[in-house]
Amino acid sequence: MKYLSIDIETTGLNPEKHQILSIGVIVEDTARKLPFELLPKFHCAVVSDEITGGLFALNMNKDLIGLINKWNISSDEEKEKIERDCGMIFCKEDEVVEHLFNFLFKNYKFSDLPTRLANDTTRLLPREAFSVVKTTGAKINLNVAGKNFATFDKLFLERLPRWKQVFNIHQRILDPAIFFTDWQVDERLPNLSTCKQRAGLSDIITHNAVEDAFDVVQLLRTQY
Repeated sequence: MKYLSIDIETTGLNPEKHQILSIGVIVEDTARKLPFELLPKFHCAVVSDEITGGLFALNMNKDLIGLINKWNISSDEEKEKIERDCGMIFCKEDEVVEHLFNFLFKNYKFSDLPTRLANDTTRLLPREAFSVVKTTGAKINLNVAGKNFATFDKLFLERLPRWKQVFNIHQRILDPAIFFTDWQVDERLPNLSTCKQRAGLSDIITHNAVEDAFDVVQLLRTQY
């Protein structure tokens, strides 16, 4: 089975008024357990001129917010260096779907992806030529894993421009918490840190979107 492990960092808990700061996506193939360094990864920081958020989330992500601001006011040459150094691309909200589409086209061979190409038309973005993504026709189905993805990440992602016109997330979402629940002790599903501890992994959570996405992959790998 192939699936996408997805995690996001946000400015708060409310998708109606808070914003996505970064998105991490890892392509996992259960038949090939590649190390983190070799897995196809999409790591994107979302650039906004203004943000609204809760104090806890803003403080937790202050370094990421500072990096986004630094990128936003830098020259093109400086922006390239920032992206190389941190291993992320930076883009506006309305560019996220196009960037993710191109990542999936290159790294995850969905049978319906080619139908989204608009007559081989390309649009030039900094350092890359992108295929224009149609927002009509059949949606691209995504097989997704993530901790609390259905009740948190999905709600934020679906508010991104063109997301719901291009992508459809399967209703059967892989959440590792169910595998690490102590039915005799827990009163609710365990958090990511507890899941990692019970799986014999380091319980440190970095709140780096692509690293947290890999945490989910590692947890699910204990089951296959």
